[in-house]
Amino acid sequence: MKLRRTPALIAAGTVITLVGVFVADVAVEHSAQDRIARAAGCRLQARGPVTAELSGAFAGLRALTGQVGSVHLAAEGVRRADTDMDIKADLYDVTRDGGISGGRATATIPYEALQKRLADSEEAAAGAEGLTVGGDAKGLTLTGTVGTLGLPVTVHATTSTTAAGLTITPTTVTVLGRELPIATVSGLPGAAGLAERLAPRTVEVGDLPEGVSLTGARTTGAGLSLDASLAKSAASDTDGKDCEAA
Repeated sequence: MKLRRTPALIAAGTVITLVGVFVADVAVEHSAQDRIARAAGCRLQARGPVTAELSGAFAGLRALTGQVGSVHLAAEGVRRADTDMDIKADLYDVTRDGGISGGRATATIPYEALQKRLADSEEAAAGAEGLTVGGDAKGLTLTGTVGTLGLPVTVHATTSTTAAGLTITPTTVTVLGRELPIATVSGLPGAAGLAERLAPRTVEVGDLPEGVSLTGARTTGAGLSLDASLAKSAASDTDGKDCEAA
């Protein structure tokens, strides 16, 4: 009888052990996620909620060895270059001391915040003054009225990134139901000089952290999203360590 019960006892013991490992792993994973979220929130100086999510099986136990794995971060209310934005990032091969093998991030700027940023930028505001910033499936939009006749217009613009900032390039204008190239609109009644006003403009985004490079810009329902790549980093900087300790 004992011999027949032994496999069942072994199986039951294995299940109990696995359950214990799983519960411990979940607890360690939650602790690691909380610490990462606190450190990220401190470093980003986020004014909104910050969350961190570890991916992969037994992520918590990996954290005990110093290898955290992939981490997805989300932070709201981050302020950079006098502009509020929400940030999402995927960090790869994260270590407990803050090293990564690389990653990608997206900073989404609400259209209202972009509107204010344009207003604060003299060069950019010269073309967008009096126009409301938004977005649709075609790209960035500027809507409002122009000229002495107060013609209602919708300007469509493409967006691209440079090493120093974001370039907005108006391409077409819809006036009185007609979509026209920018270069032709100045000949319309009351629209003299509009093409010159809507020349390409660059908005500075401020100094980016070391290892962060802008890769593109796109319009979304939530605002204008700036995509960036994150370079390999051996460890976090001093500020990051201070944040984590806090």
